[in-house]
Amino acid sequence: MRRAAFALAGVAMALSGARSAAHPFSVSYAQIAIGDRSFSAIVRLPLDDVDLLLRLDRDLDGRVSPAEIQAAAAVVSAYVLKHLHVTADGVALASAVGALAIWRDASGFEYLQATATADAGRRMRVVSVRTDFLIELYPSHTTQAQISAAGRDERVVLRPGAAYERRVADERWTAPALVVAGAVILGLLVLTRRRRRPLALAAAMILAADAARADVIMTSAGLNTTLKTMERLEQQMAGGSAAPQAEATFQLAAQADALASLLNAEVESHGMEQRELIDLALSRTKALGIVIAYNRDKKKFFYDGALFQRYLSAAPRGPHASDAEFTLIAYQFYQSEGSDLGQLLSAVETKRRFLARHPAFKANAELRLYLAIDYRDLYRLYREAHDAASADAYRLRTRAEYQRIERLYRGTEQASSARQLLRRFDEETKQK
Repeated sequence: MRRAAFALAGVAMALSGARSAAHPFSVSYAQIAIGDRSFSAIVRLPLDDVDLLLRLDRDLDGRVSPAEIQAAAAVVSAYVLKHLHVTADGVALASAVGALAIWRDASGFEYLQATATADAGRRMRVVSVRTDFLIELYPSHTTQAQISAAGRDERVVLRPGAAYERRVADERWTAPALVVAGAVILGLLVLTRRRRRPLALAAAMILAADAARADVIMTSAGLNTTLKTMERLEQQMAGGSAAPQAEATFQLAAQADALASLLNAEVESHGMEQRELIDLALSRTKALGIVIAYNRDKKKFFYDGALFQRYLSAAPRGPHASDAEFTLIAYQFYQSEGSDLGQLLSAVETKRRFLARHPAFKANAELRLYLAIDYRDLYRLYREAHDAASADAYRLRTRAEYQRIERLYRGTEQASSARQLLRRFDEETKQK
C-alpha cells in the first residue's frame, strides 16, 4: 500500500546555495597564445568547483588560501595537464604548469589561475586545442577562450569532445560545427559566470537559460559547504567531552538528513541531470560513514538515521532528543508500505508514546497525521482479514484522529490534509 506523500518535517537544515532563479552556470576561461614553435595558456577555473573536486581547503575554514593552493600544487598541476589537450600536426605537446594563483574577477568571484606552456621544438603547421575541465561535475562544462596567433585574436567556446584547430603556417582557420555554434553566443558569455555578473548581456543569457532549465536546487558551492561542515563535525565527534560530542553527533545527523532532502528535491526537479554532483555527494558521505541510499520503491533518497540513534543513546534527555526521535519515526513512516500488521501496531504504539511524552512538540500535527494514516491502514488490513470488530474499531480511531487534527491545528496544512483525507476515507468506508 502506498503511504500518503507529505513533505518530511524533520530537522532538515537549509543548505547554502539551495535555490536560486537559474540553473548552475559554471564556466572556465582561458587566454591562449600560439606561436610558431610554442604554446602558452592562462587557465582560470571556478575555485569553488575545483575545491569541491580536489579538496583544496584542508583546514575546512571555508576558504582556499594561497598557502593551500601551493600545498596542492602537484595535484592541481596534474589536473590541468590531464584536461588541457594540445596537439601540433597530430602530435600531442608535452605541457608544463607554472605559477598557480587565486584570481578574482570584477565582482570578486574567485578562480584558480594556472599557467601552462609547451615547446614544440619545431615549426608548427596545424595546432589543435581541446579542454574538458570539470566534466567530473558538469559533463557539458565549457571554457571561454581567447586565442591569439600571428597577430590575430579570436574568441571561441571550447567544449568537451570538440577540438578547435588553427593552421598556423598560412593563417587559415578551421573550426568544427560545435565551435562555430558556440561562437554565436560567446559575446554574451565571455564576461559571465553564474548570476554574479551585473551586465545587461549577462542578464539576457540568464533569461535564455531560464527558458531551457528549471530553478537551481543543488550547486557545487552549496554541496562543497555542506561536505566541509560534515567533515568538521566528524572531527568534533572524535574529541572533547561527552556533551560537545553529542552535539556534533546530532548536527552531523541533521546535515545528513538535509542532504538527503536536497538530493530528493534535485531529482524531483531535474531528474538525474546533476548525476555527477549526486554521485560525488554519495561517495563523500559514504567515506564519512554516513549512509544515504536510494529507495527504488519510494523513488527517494533516505538517510539511515544511524547518527540520530547514536545521539539518543548518548543523550536520551538531551536538548535535541525529541527532534532526533521524531525524525526516526518519520523515516520509519515514509519507508513503510503499511502492509505489515505487526509493524503497524508497533509503529502506532511508538507514536502514541511520543505524543504522551511530548504533548507540545512543534511537529505533533505532522505526527498525528502519520498516526491517522497508520490507523487507516490497520482498518484496511483488518477488513481484508474479515475481522469486522477490529476493522470497525480502527475505522472509528481513524475518523477521530483526522477530526482531532482539524480541531487542534486549525488553519495549518496538516488540518487541510486531514480534512481531505477524512472525506476520502468516509467515501471509502461507505462503499464497503
